[in-house]
Amino acid sequence: MFVSGEATILHADLDAFFASVEQRDDPSLRGRPVIVGGGVVLAASYEAKAYGVHSAMGGRQATRLCPHAIVVPPRFSAYSEASKAVYRVFDDTAPFVEGLSIDEAFLDVRGMRRLAGEPREIAVRLKRAVLERVGLPITVGVARTKFLAKVASGVAKPDGLLVVPPDRELAFLHPLEVERLWGGRADHGPEAPVARDHDGRAGRAARRGVARLAPRPRVGPTSARARAESRPEARARRPPPRLDRRAARARPLADVA
Repeated sequence: MFVSGEATILHADLDAFFASVEQRDDPSLRGRPVIVGGGVVLAASYEAKAYGVHSAMGGRQATRLCPHAIVVPPRFSAYSEASKAVYRVFDDTAPFVEGLSIDEAFLDVRGMRRLAGEPREIAVRLKRAVLERVGLPITVGVARTKFLAKVASGVAKPDGLLVVPPDRELAFLHPLEVERLWGGRADHGPEAPVARDHDGRAGRAARRGVARLAPRPRVGPTSARARAESRPEARARRPPPRLDRRAARARPLADVA
């Protein structure tokens, strides 16, 4: 599933999940910059993100960027309960749900037009149900593939809805910066440098994203034996490579010493 010729894949992603739960449960925090976690930022509300605060940032740097931010300790039990409630909404919305994390999932809504309407209509109802039943904002991207749906939800944040028609995929992707593409920064953290085209846009990367849309191949040894032989301790036990005597005689003495 989750591969379609039409825009029937939804990527639903809660907005600033931990911080949104804190703002939901404490009305005095609503509309104010909230940072979850002290030593390291676990989540930041969009009011704090406006000052450059982001998750995985050190707490001191975050408070320097946003001195008036309200720092709250994490409440993982509350986040877990909110996640379960949201996933119940997902399960009530579509027959096929693929969870990506505690706060995001893909939903395949193909074949549901007669019963539930167009994918956009389903996405609108999903957003409303999450807000009414769980009290949290959520953004939904709708597209032909998971890759495109996830990129669409990232562009639509916060509390947005964006549909990418199949005939507009390249037009949607081409103007985006590489960081917007799924995996553009995620593998190396938000501050890592990223490869760009000459104009700083997605360009060829966007076209490759539409053409492939497949998981990246596994890199490195795949067999158990190959993995074991690649470990440092295994390499240390290997005998040194044999020197070709004819090649040694042909070289000056200094080169083979």
